[in-house]
Amino acid sequence: MEIQVRRHRPIQDSENLYVIKGKGNVNLPTKRQGLTVRGALGDLTNANALAQREVVGKVAVAAAEYEKKTSQSRSVVRSNYSHVQSKIDTGLASKPTIQPTSRPPLRREESTAGLAARAVARTRAALKESQNKQSELKETVNICIQAKKCQDTKKSKLPTVKEHKETKSQKPVVKDPVESLGKLKLVETKSEQNTVINQSEFTNKQATVQESLGHDISEPYLPDDIEDIDARDNNSPLLMSIYIKEIYKYLTELEEKYPIEEDHLRKQTVITGKMRATLIDWLVEVQRQFSLVLETFHLTVGIIDRYLQVVPNVQRNQLQLVGVTAMFIASKYEEIYAPDVGDFVYVTDNAYTKSDVFHCERDIMSKLGFCLARPIPLSFLRRFVKAAHGTSKNHHLAKYFVDLCLVEYSMAHYRPSELAAAAICLSLHLLSNKRLEDVWTPTLFYYSGYSLEHIDPIIRKLAKIVINVENSKYKAVYNKYQDVTLAKVSSLPQLKGESIYELAKISSNY
Repeated sequence: MEIQVRRHRPIQDSENLYVIKGKGNVNLPTKRQGLTVRGALGDLTNANALAQREVVGKVAVAAAEYEKKTSQSRSVVRSNYSHVQSKIDTGLASKPTIQPTSRPPLRREESTAGLAARAVARTRAALKESQNKQSELKETVNICIQAKKCQDTKKSKLPTVKEHKETKSQKPVVKDPVESLGKLKLVETKSEQNTVINQSEFTNKQATVQESLGHDISEPYLPDDIEDIDARDNNSPLLMSIYIKEIYKYLTELEEKYPIEEDHLRKQTVITGKMRATLIDWLVEVQRQFSLVLETFHLTVGIIDRYLQVVPNVQRNQLQLVGVTAMFIASKYEEIYAPDVGDFVYVTDNAYTKSDVFHCERDIMSKLGFCLARPIPLSFLRRFVKAAHGTSKNHHLAKYFVDLCLVEYSMAHYRPSELAAAAICLSLHLLSNKRLEDVWTPTLFYYSGYSLEHIDPIIRKLAKIVINVENSKYKAVYNKYQDVTLAKVSSLPQLKGESIYELAKISSNY
C-alpha cells in the first residue's frame, strides 16, 4: 500500500539542506509528541507514521535491489536511496499530489497544432506584406524616373541648324492613304451656291432689321412700356431668367397641343357634368387629407378630363376609380413622398383593390400616350402674379378662383393660361377697387398674351360662380380656403360686394 503525502515546503527545504551538505546520517530535528502531519488521507498520528515507515522502507529496499541488478552504471544508488529514504522517514512524498481536473488532458499534437498553424499564417502574411511594399516601391521609383525623363525632355535645348536640316530631309511616314487632288471637289454645285446665297441674304436682312429696330432680334424684344420682370433674377439660377421666356412660350404651345374640348363629356352615355363635379369636389378633400400640393390636384383634374374625352362609355362604378388613379399618378409625378396605393384604396372604403388601381393606371397612361406634359393653371398664375407685382393675398384669392373653375364643368374647356389670367385680373380688381382696364396693364397683356376683351367673359362667369358657391352643394374648395394658411380668402367681404355682383349681372350678355 502506497501512501502519498502532500509536501510542506519548509520541512522539505530544511531536509534538502542536510542532504546537500553530505550529512545524510545526521539526525533530523525531532518532532514533538502529539505533532500531526497532514497527508493525502487526513491527519495521521505518530503511531500511524511509524507503521507507515516500516512498510514504505521495505518497498524502498526492494526497489533499490531491483535497480541495482538492472543498471550497473548507476554508481550513486546508495546516495539516491538515502535521499528517498530520508523523505520517506519524514513522511514526505517525492512528488506532489496533482488534483484531478474535469477537463481531459490534451495530447501534445493537439496542444501545439494550433500554435504552429498560426505561426505559419503570420509568416506568410509578413512575406506578402513585404512583397507588396517592394512592388509599391518599385512602382514609385519607376514613376519618378519617368517624370524626370519628361522634365529632361522638356528642358532639352532646341535642335541645332544641322539637326533641323537632317530632320527636314527625312520623308514623313504616311499611315493612311490620302486622296489625290484630282478627286477633290473644287467647284460648288448649284444647290450649295443657292444655300450660300440664301444665308448671305438672310444675314443682310437681319442686319437691316437690327439697324431699323436698334436691337438684336435674336433676343426677345421688349417695348418701352413693358417691364422686364426677369431683369432682377440674373443672380438666381433657380428662377432661370435666361430662358424663362422660352419656357412659357413652350407651355403655351403644349396647352394648344393637348386641349380639352367644349362639352367633352358628350361621348359619355352615363357620366354627366354633375357627376364630374361630385368627383372633383371629393378629390379636394382627399388632397387635404393626404396634405398634397396644389400642383397634384390641378394635374389630377387635367388627367381626368383628358381620359374622359378619349375613352367613351365610362361606367358609373368606374368613375371614382378613374379619379383615385389619376390622383395616384399625379402624386407620383409631383410629390416628393407619394402616398401608397393602399392609402388610395382605403379612401375609397375598399370599393376597389390594388390590382384594380394598377390596371386602371396602365389604361390611363396608354390612352394618354404616356404624356403628362399638359401645363396646369398654377404655373401660369405664378408668372402673372409676378408681372402684376401682386401680394400673397392676391395670389391666394386667384388660386381660390382657379380651383372653383376646375370643379365647374362649363369652365373645363378653357386653357390653363386663360383661367389663370382671368383669376388674377379679378383678384386685382376686387382687392384694389380699380377698374378692370386699369388693373390689366400692358405688362400683363404682354406676358399673358391675352387682351382684356378676350378674358372679360371668363371673368364674368367666374364672378357668377363665386357668388353661387355658398348655395352650391360642392363646398370643398370653399371650406379649403377658410384655412388661416390661405388667408381665409373664401370669406373676404369683397366677394359679397357690389363690384362682383355687377360683373355677375353683365355676364348674361355674353
